[in-house]
Amino acid sequence: MRRLLNEHLAAQDSVDDERERLTHISTVMRYPLPRPGRNQPRQGVQVRLRLDEGVADQARAVSLRLPGQYLHGHRDYQARLLTDAVMTAIARHEPITDEVLDGVMPLLRHGTALGLWRLTTAAISTRSELDVYKRADLNYSRRMARNVPGPAQRIEHVAAVLREEDVAWHAAYRSQAVQFLARKLLPPGAEAMEDILFGQDTRAWHDLLLDMTYRSEFDDPMSGFRSPGHDFEGRGGSAVWRAERRLEHHETMLWLRRSHKLGASRTRVVYPPGWSLCTPDRWRPAEFSPRRPLPPNWSSHLDAGRILDIGPAGRPLLWPTIEGPGGEIIPVPRFEIATTVARGVRLNELIEMVLVEVTDPALPDDAEAGWNSVPDTDLFPTDNIADFEPDDAADFDFDFDDDSEFDQYIDEWETRPLTMTAHRAFNLGLIDEAERDAAVDQARIATQEQMQHVIASLVDEDDQLCSDLRAAMDEPYRFAVLARRGKRHLSITTSNWTWPVTSLAAAITDDAVPVRAVEYLAQLMRLRCKRRLERSMEQAARAAFDHFGYDANSIL
Repeated sequence: MRRLLNEHLAAQDSVDDERERLTHISTVMRYPLPRPGRNQPRQGVQVRLRLDEGVADQARAVSLRLPGQYLHGHRDYQARLLTDAVMTAIARHEPITDEVLDGVMPLLRHGTALGLWRLTTAAISTRSELDVYKRADLNYSRRMARNVPGPAQRIEHVAAVLREEDVAWHAAYRSQAVQFLARKLLPPGAEAMEDILFGQDTRAWHDLLLDMTYRSEFDDPMSGFRSPGHDFEGRGGSAVWRAERRLEHHETMLWLRRSHKLGASRTRVVYPPGWSLCTPDRWRPAEFSPRRPLPPNWSSHLDAGRILDIGPAGRPLLWPTIEGPGGEIIPVPRFEIATTVARGVRLNELIEMVLVEVTDPALPDDAEAGWNSVPDTDLFPTDNIADFEPDDAADFDFDFDDDSEFDQYIDEWETRPLTMTAHRAFNLGLIDEAERDAAVDQARIATQEQMQHVIASLVDEDDQLCSDLRAAMDEPYRFAVLARRGKRHLSITTSNWTWPVTSLAAAITDDAVPVRAVEYLAQLMRLRCKRRLERSMEQAARAAFDHFGYDANSIL
């Protein structure tokens, strides 16, 4: 098996055009499908191979990954890269016989498999996706009817991303649809159809794609394929949300690349999820010649995370930089704090984490306005957002529990400033000892006033309890437990301090903010942004259901 795999990898590497590489039909069909339900045993026999170092990575690099698939995440979204390599290696030498695989072309070019997948996603689209396609097609028709068509509208770009880029939703039902179409379109000897699916540029292809997208009960190319018995509208809303986010990533990068130009806006609203980005006035991108390698000092800065390359491929554009004391261009001091905390975060999400305004309120949760902007988080692959694992925070010993649920703290972040205990503010170097003690004394006085109110309310009811409460005046939490015996509630005032910081970028720029405080804020903003994106995804999935509802008569 190792010999077959090595021969297969050598053959794949010899092909320059990725679309010309081979894949086994079972990969795009996702066969065999996982058994329904949680914690089910795998179907078939799991092959364990002892591979030389680097072979597994090489196999993954040349195998087929469908749009929307990831190495990790929900099982419906997991790519089978090593399985594809093994199956293709075997099929190059010996046909694989199976009741499902028989009667279908066994080996396809990657371009053909992707064409088959595109037809399937067009045929098995939710009403959320179809609404985007219809509005985009209507906009396109209106533009083309004018004497001067003008630029494409945003909805057309969203539809293009939804159709062609890495945002698709996955489910066993879609994989079954691939199996149905593969048997229908790609029986042995269907080289002409294989060419159509590979090219995706002929009249026959566009007609086929149109028929799949706008199916009807009178002329349905999927006739004979069973209905799902389940509504995938949440996943469809998720895919539209990912398309919107992909487009926002592109537009944010364009905005940042132009931020040094005269009159350029320093702020930008990103929707979804609805937050505002603001870049400091002195921060600029620095452009370097694409014809020469980066100077060694700038290459070192880039490797160390002191700057980011935000330019298009082959055109270095390093950000953020500022003008140094002598007029020279230098990286923004302390920016590496953010990149260190954000290890594993995608470039666009790192930029958002740095520039998003701390107290900026999100846009209203309006399902009608935002239905087409979001995914179902229990089904959405974690790779499409900034993956955070607890181990990532090992270098930072911040405790985010200030006697409250941190999840709740993040949930409310859009509507309140950044508040922490006075002790934490002191430990981070944000306030001095006198300010801390004053805040603690003020909180103690407020709590004792509440204690007196509780005792006064119990004077005529329970003398012994009142005596116990007076003895516990210096122990607020013990006092609160005793008060519950008398069916009273004590509101304990904490020594809160509000940090008037506007963004992580502002904290990095302000030399008066200690490094440890910047580290704390970077870690907090990473978690806050991650939670906000998750909530936005969930809202979009629910809004898709609310907007369209369940249609029992739908083809899908």
